[in-house]
Amino acid sequence: MRGEVLTFDEAAGEGAIVGDDGARYRFAASDLRGASFIERGQRVDFVGTEDRRAQDIIAMRPAAAVAGAGGAGGGTFDLGRVIQRTFGSIRQNAAVFIGAAVVLVGLPSALQAYGQTDMITSQSASSLAFMGIGFVLYLVGLFMLQGMVVKAAVNGFGGKATSFGDAFNVGIQMFLPLLGLAIVAGLATGFAYLLLIVPGIILSVIWSVAAPSVVVEKRGVFEALQRSRDLTRGYRWQVFGLLVIYVILSWIIGLAIGGVAVATGGTFSGGSTSLVVNLITGPLVNVLSGVIASAGVGALYYELRTAKEGAGVEDLAAVFD
Repeated sequence: MRGEVLTFDEAAGEGAIVGDDGARYRFAASDLRGASFIERGQRVDFVGTEDRRAQDIIAMRPAAAVAGAGGAGGGTFDLGRVIQRTFGSIRQNAAVFIGAAVVLVGLPSALQAYGQTDMITSQSASSLAFMGIGFVLYLVGLFMLQGMVVKAAVNGFGGKATSFGDAFNVGIQMFLPLLGLAIVAGLATGFAYLLLIVPGIILSVIWSVAAPSVVVEKRGVFEALQRSRDLTRGYRWQVFGLLVIYVILSWIIGLAIGGVAVATGGTFSGGSTSLVVNLITGPLVNVLSGVIASAGVGALYYELRTAKEGAGVEDLAAVFD
């Protein structure tokens, strides 16, 4: 969220901000990022809490200062703030995120799980059909989910609520560009991983915010890849660390839920022969992982835009108006 500093008492280390939502937020000097002092009237970007506290306050640079900085390394990238925004946006938009993930990712995953279980128990020919259809629908739903989550997350950073219908419209509009991006980036990174692990990791980091560039800035596939390359330049070690955290979190979720299958006599790799267990565990892992990954990429994109260009939520959300 953005706002303007009303007061700041340097001796007391306390001040107040009026947000663009009209509310007044209190803050302490420890909430400032990249500065120990801030002037009255300064435009700032911050995270507002429910009890009207301003946290993670960043002084917004004037346009001239941004241009002078060359768009690289001029701001402050905070890994903790990205994680906070990720789960903050999930909490704020839980109904939209979870609802969309269940419909777009969970149901196709359940169809796949049904085919896998049927293959184990009866080995019928229809099993492959269920698995194939479920996989195609899962991919379609995953790309739509990315568009929906980025839309709701960007609006949520400014305290603006997003309805399921509004987010769904963005998901439909952005499906084909995101699909094209996934094909190009997936083939390139997949080939890089086959050659050597390190080049694949490097490409994954460089292109980590290509999807939000498509959704928010309406860029083409190759433009979005170049845009992501530019945004991540100077912050790639931090981005790599963030991706590692999200991958580990996904593993933890998978292992925890997979333990249910083990408890029912299955295995982590082969699952269980219980249809009910498979219809719950597999889709649940995909739903949670899809929501966290999509929200995380949206928060990372917002942090990079803020750090490098001084862009705030108004600039990003305006494209949806």
